[in-house]
Amino acid sequence: MSRGFGEYVVSTRGEHLDVVGFIHATTAEGVAEAAAKRYGDLSLPLLDIVIDVEALQREGVEVEWVDGAPRILGALPMSPKVIRAEALLPR
Repeated sequence: MSRGFGEYVVSTRGEHLDVVGFIHATTAEGVAEAAAKRYGDLSLPLLDIVIDVEALQREGVEVEWVDGAPRILGALPMSPKVIRAEALLPR
C-alpha cells in the first residue's frame, strides 16, 4: 500500500497519472471485478481503499463519472481525511 508517501499517482497498474490523465477507481459494487481484472494474476494481498469523494474534492481534486465509473482527475492525497484501508481483499 502507498501510505508511506503523500500522494498516489498511479492511474492503473503500470500506468502513471501523467500519462493517462486520471486515476482509475471503482464503486463498492465493482471492487471484486476490478481486482480480478487488473490484479488477478498477483499473489500479493490487496487492500480495499475507500475514498471519501467529498473530502477529495475539498482537497481540490475533482472526480468525473464515465459510464458509471469514477475517474480521479489528479493525485490522490494519502490522507486519513480522504482515504481509509478497509480490509485485505480475498486472494
